[in-house]
Amino acid sequence: MAKKKSFAIIGSNFFGLSVAQTLDEKKQHIKMFDINEEKLNLYVSEFDSVEVVVLDSTNKSALERNGISQFDCVIVSLGSNMESSILTVLNLIDLGVENIIVNARDRRHKRILLALGISEDKVIIPDVLAGKLIATKTLFDIDGDVQSTDGEYSFTNIVVKEEQVIDKTISESGLTTNKDFNIVQIKRNGKIVIPDEYTALKEDDVLVVFAKNNMINDLILKIRGELEEE
Repeated sequence: MAKKKSFAIIGSNFFGLSVAQTLDEKKQHIKMFDINEEKLNLYVSEFDSVEVVVLDSTNKSALERNGISQFDCVIVSLGSNMESSILTVLNLIDLGVENIIVNARDRRHKRILLALGISEDKVIIPDVLAGKLIATKTLFDIDGDVQSTDGEYSFTNIVVKEEQVIDKTISESGLTTNKDFNIVQIKRNGKIVIPDEYTALKEDDVLVVFAKNNMINDLILKIRGELEEE
């Protein structure tokens, strides 16, 4: 299991709630802030361990009183309200918060955040990201979930189900790392395995693969034992 960390999520929109749900499933410490008490109580009640605080994040003193700088990561999920998002980020920077991830509304919003010093990999435009993933999946006819992409390479998860590769090592299965793909890790029975070529694959292993987009289907077929050798 991942090391337990503390996360502050500012804003209870769909993006923030999705992040909270995933972190809650991973048993992380989560505190969600929103100015709308009714909205907070309505959506967050279904989570096991998410604390809620009614707070106006454009008020720097309110953030400081709630120890915002003590969190391992602060996620700003105010994408639809660009002014509040920018003011909140400025407050976080002033308070010395180092790890800030921001849900941006559009490219203009992103440009402002980059100018404030937020690194590009920590500014998320959900619609743009979703569009890239769908385009990549469709363009390359990928028969699996694409987790992220830079246009040429993608991360994807592949579940080991076929007996042709079960109990065989990565090397024996023809899946040794090369320039086109790499098995980054294996999720097995709730634990993370960092593999090498001698690691044996087990049924229901989830392989986290980083691969060229045009190679992913071949990988899926190979793991299923369905790839025809030339």
